[in-house]
Amino acid sequence: MSAAKKCFLVPPEEQACIWMAAGLLSYQLCNRKFECDNCPVDAVMHRPFLESPTVEEAGKIPSAAHLEEDIREEGFQYSCNHWWARRTASARVRLGIESGFVRILLPVKGIVFPSLHQRLSKGQACIWIVMDGGALGLESPLDGAVQSINHDLIDKPHLLSLQPFDEGWLCEIKSENEDAGPAGLQMAVDIRPKYSADRSRFLASLAGAAKGRRPPMGITPADSGELLRSFAEILGPARYIALLRQHYGWSK
Repeated sequence: MSAAKKCFLVPPEEQACIWMAAGLLSYQLCNRKFECDNCPVDAVMHRPFLESPTVEEAGKIPSAAHLEEDIREEGFQYSCNHWWARRTASARVRLGIESGFVRILLPVKGIVFPSLHQRLSKGQACIWIVMDGGALGLESPLDGAVQSINHDLIDKPHLLSLQPFDEGWLCEIKSENEDAGPAGLQMAVDIRPKYSADRSRFLASLAGAAKGRRPPMGITPADSGELLRSFAEILGPARYIALLRQHYGWSK
């Protein structure tokens, strides 16, 4: 069995450390009755998070590295609030959410779209992602009028998670200035450090909120998806979404 798939069983009479439950430690039992404030393991695990990392430092933090998923380069641009944009016609831009942000969402139950031809202003909440525990309002990265929405996501919202750059696109808008490119967007090479820093800070926020809480039974360390699901189970989906909304600045 490969190391990536290796699992450890927690004896019935023992409890997993919250850092093991969250997937950040391969195996660590708690012998302090979850009194984390005086635990040397907890102190070490929090050390990288004592201060918010700079953009340059973010890529060096191990907790962020295993959540990395590369973003596409050719033909794609990105906003600071984690949208991708790709021109499909002279004044028409297709929009979606970049894969790293999609991966920190809880399972998507539904998506509420804007109306066709509705005019969107940059920063306006325009699409709502419905998950267990609440909904997240996504704020438009551009000004423009809605030309189309991805009807496939109405019946298959999971496509947003499975294929965020392809079948999981969200909508297309028409720019008001046909000759100008989308304003305020960046290329992949320029936005990557910012996205990495955002993930690092979000993980720090989750770790701080989970500190001292008893982890649910049955959690085993696994990949980054399991890591975030573990945090969601420890905190509860409503609290998880509240931190997500607070940390990334999305609307209610």
